[in-house]
Amino acid sequence: MKRTTESKNILSLYVIVFALGIIIVFGIMEFRFLKNILTSYENSIKQIAINKTNSFLNDLKSISRNAARMIELQHINIDEAVNVVQTYDRRITNVYLVEDNGTIHSSVHDNINKTYISKLAQKAASKKTEPQIIISEVKNDRFSKFNVISMAVPLHENGGVLIIDFSIDQYQREVIEEFTNTNYKLAVFDSENNPIIWPFDQDQLTGFNWEQSKFYVQNELYQVIKSKVGQPPWQLYLFQKENNFEKYRAVTIIFLVFALYYCLYQLLVEFWGVNSAKTYFDNIDFAILNQVNEGVIITNNAGVIVFANKAAHNIFTERKSNLVNVKLKEVMGYIEDFRSEGDNSKTLTLKTSDKLLQAIHSPIIKKGKKLGSLTVIRANTDEQKALRNVLDKLVEIIPEGIIYVDKNNEIITANLMAKCYLGALDRGKSISVIDSSLAEFICKNIDSRTINRIKLTAHDVWCDVAPVYDDDGVYTGTLLVLLNNDTKV
Repeated sequence: MKRTTESKNILSLYVIVFALGIIIVFGIMEFRFLKNILTSYENSIKQIAINKTNSFLNDLKSISRNAARMIELQHINIDEAVNVVQTYDRRITNVYLVEDNGTIHSSVHDNINKTYISKLAQKAASKKTEPQIIISEVKNDRFSKFNVISMAVPLHENGGVLIIDFSIDQYQREVIEEFTNTNYKLAVFDSENNPIIWPFDQDQLTGFNWEQSKFYVQNELYQVIKSKVGQPPWQLYLFQKENNFEKYRAVTIIFLVFALYYCLYQLLVEFWGVNSAKTYFDNIDFAILNQVNEGVIITNNAGVIVFANKAAHNIFTERKSNLVNVKLKEVMGYIEDFRSEGDNSKTLTLKTSDKLLQAIHSPIIKKGKKLGSLTVIRANTDEQKALRNVLDKLVEIIPEGIIYVDKNNEIITANLMAKCYLGALDRGKSISVIDSSLAEFICKNIDSRTINRIKLTAHDVWCDVAPVYDDDGVYTGTLLVLLNNDTKV
């Protein structure tokens, strides 16, 4: 019946280990799948932002390039040309025709920052050999009050440079509406790191580092994903709120692996039958066992000692100074007959250098499961009984009266001769009832550690008083020897 129960336990643990293994494998695969989904989601958001910004810049470049081609092909009046170009797109706020040396030839509106326009035109004129449109940094237009960027296109046929100011207000609104929510936000900077779109409070901008990968703002932690668009490049920063997915995944996997490890450990323990018996008694204070006089040894199913009290260490001090983690057979010798597969207790007589000992070995069973064994070692009771019988016989045959009283002055034993001297000496009677002076004398000489003599005048007899102590020197009783009349005092 016991073997059947253990087989069922092993089978159930095997099923649990197998199930946990499957759960962990599928859990890891599921986490990877979810991680790929999250990564793909983040990449798609980033790509949409890149595409939108790229489309915006390419649209402005296309308008600028078409306007320059119209001026070169139609050969229209320069003053009329700037007014015609302004009607190409509602985002155009100003148009300039600038000579290669930076002189502004014509414009729709007078510009307060003519130096800036001249420098932009000179830069574009130097790039005539390259089919490139120069994009300016973001600035504020004093006529429209919008933030604008300028597109500078070299004119190859007529010479000079066409510069068109475009409002970015619509782009800003669309990006803010589309890429600003509780989970992610988008920031855009021009090539000179001027903010085109900043989704947080302006005071947070000063604490932002262009190269940082995480950004803490308003008690929220964001992952920062950086991208570049256009030439010269605009900087796009996607702020993705930290979702702690990696932490949750790590904690879950650690928990599952720990559960698998625990069940696997239990499976191996059940399979090999090696349990640590001591760990199954959480509610027992093993220090209490150090107070008993008998030696107590607890072993696991492998025969290894997991606990031994002080008395056991004292008994086997000649063989081992420390008994814990030592095989029981190394301490007690050949004990194959001592160990049994049954659940019954076994008794064995052990011989040490100075005495015979009796060992009682019992299995520890809990819920039908053998956890280990308990061995109790004490003095051989047969030897003690024989010795007690010899002492009793000796007390009866000696001619003197013998009385032994315990530490409470109560009579434990008395021979026939003592009863002849002092009368009835019943077991348990106080010696003070027999003779009060003797009881007082016993109390005075408890710590004398010598034999003292007193004359019991009430009974006309001499009495030798000898205190008795245990191995630790603690007083346990008193031996009284009543001397016959022929004893020389």
